[in-house]
Amino acid sequence: MKKTNEIINELDRTKTKYRSIVQAGIAKWIKDFQEGRIKIATVDDLKKLIEMDIQILKDDITTSKSLEEQELRKSRRM
Repeated sequence: MKKTNEIINELDRTKTKYRSIVQAGIAKWIKDFQEGRIKIATVDDLKKLIEMDIQILKDDITTSKSLEEQELRKSRRM
């Protein structure tokens, strides 16, 4: 069974990949919009990409806080 740190590191790598994909999608949407290929009626795609990016960031913050709390509990036991 993998150790907690290994699992967390794997999750971080995966989230980093997902954020890269989402950010590339945002950049592509903006470029297409600027070039007139996307009309303002399709702004929902951009909204969804931004929401995904924000959710990933929130998850990172939650994970960091959880890790800090675990470390604090460990240090108090010692």
